[in-house]
Amino acid sequence: MQIKFNNYKNGVHQFVFENNVEELNLQENFVGKILLNCKMDKSSTQIVLNCNLHIVAKQVCDRCMYEFESEFETDFKNIYFITQSKSSDEEDESGIYYLSPDDDKIDLTNDTIENAILTIPMKILCKEDCKGLCSVCGVNKNETDCNCSINTGNSVWEPLLKLKGKLN
Repeated sequence: MQIKFNNYKNGVHQFVFENNVEELNLQENFVGKILLNCKMDKSSTQIVLNCNLHIVAKQVCDRCMYEFESEFETDFKNIYFITQSKSSDEEDESGIYYLSPDDDKIDLTNDTIENAILTIPMKILCKEDCKGLCSVCGVNKNETDCNCSINTGNSVWEPLLKLKGKLN
């Protein structure tokens, strides 16, 4: 996923990259192809890349253990300054990079991998109102209702509750 920018005149240029997830060595839960659409705005001193990433991942619901695939889309922006003062390996934490006048290409592979991983939510749900599994019998409450009685109290706290009742 490289752009050889010195082949392009100043102005706006479009790029589309389509790669298999295996080619980028992404985690095993990503499937299919990665689609990366980038718009490069090039001038003599800087390059601004606005990219849109589309990826599919296999997931397991945190509540009911249902396996499903989800599509994710995210945007990221990188700015490259062409300057003599900083090396091409330097990067700010905000997506600002520095290129030497001798550099002729930009590699988007690491940024693509990083943004793909960051699109996965911390809490994975098959649907917003997922009821999860019964803590007693293990049945998926989204599919069937069970007749288990769930005791929400915890006997460990019972002595403190009795003490609280005496204090009131």
